[in-house]
Amino acid sequence: MSTIIDDNTAVDTLEFDRLVASTVRAMRQSLRVTVAQLAKASGVPCSSIEDIECGGPSTRAERYDIAVAVEWLSNNCAAKRLTTQP
Repeated sequence: MSTIIDDNTAVDTLEFDRLVASTVRAMRQSLRVTVAQLAKASGVPCSSIEDIECGGPSTRAERYDIAVAVEWLSNNCAAKRLTTQP
């Protein structure tokens, strides 16, 4: 665990990693996509996504790429539902 201290703010990076992990996992599962599908859409390797979902550290770039991929996948899922409904 490391702590970042800036002026009067202290951030426990372990807690941040746990928050990112639960968010990434929840977003992926809500879209019903696999780690492999998210990896393909984001360009982030499967092993990194698995590590992130287990609470491992992530870079800002990985978080950004995953967020963009989740948005793209979400838009595609919504479009697919709209076009396949009678």
